[in-house]
Formats: sequence, structure tokens, C-alpha cells
Amino acid sequence: MKNKNHGFTLVELMVTFVILLILASMSIAGVLAYQDFADFKRQNNYAQTLFVAAQSQLTGYSVRGETEKLKDVPAEILQLDTITVPSGKSAAESPGGENAKRGTVYYLTGTRENYEKYLAGEYRDKTDAASRRYQALYDVFDEYLMDKSILSAAIALEYNPDSGLVYSVLYSDKNASFTYTDKNKDGRVNICSRREGYRSEYLIGYYGVD
Repeated sequence: MKNKNHGFTLVELMVTFVILLILASMSIAGVLAYQDFADFKRQNNYAQTLFVAAQSQLTGYSVRGETEKLKDVPAEILQLDTITVPSGKSAAESPGGENAKRGTVYYLTGTRENYEKYLAGEYRDKTDAASRRYQALYDVFDEYLMDKSILSAAIALEYNPDSGLVYSVLYSDKNASFTYTDKNKDGRVNICSRREGYRSEYLIGYYGVD
């Protein structure tokens, strides 16, 4: 009797290997895509949490007559015509921008290193402009946050100290710092565009008024 216990041919093994490789690649791509989606959603959730904390603090400043804590801060002025809101319009053209133009919108930014120095008290009672900005920025968030560890990230706060309103907060623990004028480079990312596709690509959380 002839022996019928034949093995796989080399071609069959190669085809099987290629199929398994394709399936594995698809699985890995799916996992990575889901991870990016989860990271992006987390960035947005943290931005919303910081927005609520900041608005609570600014309201408190107004009620207690302590608005000078932000009015005297040498913050940068936000140029509304350079900002693209999620709808695709410039902030100057959007309904939120129309309201903002009645006053002046300022912004403060910070990084993980800035927050570590804040915790160490390096900005407290300092008179230089940079120290005053960082001290004011983290004072806005600190009181109303349960988990203060989320402040160890790149953060931007856009607000009007006269009206006591927060217009937006941007957040990312995946980028080193935020900029409004420079190009994306070495972990620094420009946040003038608030479009979802752009923010998703660079994992930037956003919560604010359009």
C-alpha cells in the first residue's frame, strides 16, 4: 500500500504564512487605531475637565472681587482671525468670536516642566513676567481639580479676565508644548486650528465656545 501521510508543500506553507501575516497586520492596525481613538477621546475629556475647573475659578474671582489676579497677569492677546474653530470658520467670524470681540481674549500656556516647577513653588512671589504667567495659569486650575496630575501636560487657557469667561482649553499629554505662531517641530505643536481632523492627528484635546 502506498503511504498517504503526505506533508504540506513549500508553496502551501508560504501561502499560509502570508495569510497569517496579513491577518496579524490587520489586527495590529485595528488595535493601534483604537488606541489612537481612545487617546484622542481622553485628551478631549481632560480639556473639558480643565475648562470646567477654570470657569469655576474665574467665576469665584468675580464673586470675591479678585479679578485682578488675572487682569494684572502679562498674558498674550489671542488674535481671533488666526484661529480656525471646528466648524471651519475663523474665530473672528464665529458667534463665539463675535461675543469675544466685545472684549479682549488672552491666553496662557504651560508644559509638564512648568507644572513641576509650580509644584516646587519656584514661581511663587516672583515678579518676572514668566513666573507670574505660570503661577496664574495653574492657580486657575488647581483649586477645582480632583486629580491634579492631569496638569502635567501641555495646556492652553483662553479667557477674558474682564468678563470672567473662559473661551477654551486645549490639552495634550502627548505633545511637549503648544504654540500659536511656530511650526510643528520637536514635540511643539501649533494649536491655531481646532478642526477635529487636525486635533486627532496630533492628539490635542479641545473644549470651548466656537
